[in-house]
Amino acid sequence: MPIKLLDDECHIWWADAQEFPAEALRADLSATEIIRAGRYRSPAARRQFVTACWLLRTMAARQLGLAPAEVQLDRRCPDCGRPHGKPQILGTRRPLHASVSHSGGRVAVALCPAVPIGVDVEAVRDVPIAEAALASAELAALRSLPMREHRAGFARAWVRKEAALKATGHGLRIPPDKVIVSVAEEPAELLDWPLDLPSRSVRLHTLAPGYGYIGAIALLDESRSVRVSESDATRLCSSYAEEFTVAA
Repeated sequence: MPIKLLDDECHIWWADAQEFPAEALRADLSATEIIRAGRYRSPAARRQFVTACWLLRTMAARQLGLAPAEVQLDRRCPDCGRPHGKPQILGTRRPLHASVSHSGGRVAVALCPAVPIGVDVEAVRDVPIAEAALASAELAALRSLPMREHRAGFARAWVRKEAALKATGHGLRIPPDKVIVSVAEEPAELLDWPLDLPSRSVRLHTLAPGYGYIGAIALLDESRSVRVSESDATRLCSSYAEEFTVAA
């Protein structure tokens, strides 16, 4: 598990929020994050959110030489100003781009000094196949797969679309059927979209979040020079939660 990222590195940390008492991680969160966590009605969704916040703060703190609670995060939405937008890490000497995703208990936090990024993960069993989210070419590619692979094929397309739009900061303000990606397992490619930025400027990389999940990361890395790596941080989260619970 890398401690300090080099300028040409992007790393994704995974955690399973179901394996430890995530509420113990709240001590390092900001007041705004705690308020947001409290608005989740589902305990599982609240646990995912808290874990994602803590893991982002902890890994960013390691890059910046700070305590997790000292990391300055801005999540203001460009449309409404509420704190649910793409996380921006402030007060740094060098850029540190971040992205977060969670689904079905699995949490992803990605950091990269070099270029803007977007990460997305989906639990395949929880993804409804929404044909309206696909362009005609994507729908044809999906239907060409064996029926048993349709849900996974749709999930692959969805996470690639989401990752690309997270990297630019647009999110789902862009209709997903206007973002055309490859549906097959490899290669992961952005084929077309309605933004001025050429699709070749976006590099898609397939991730390995674990059984039952599909993930992707998008990097605004036209040179293809940034190295992508992954590691599991569940044990780190669990150890901290256990230590905090004992100390309390």
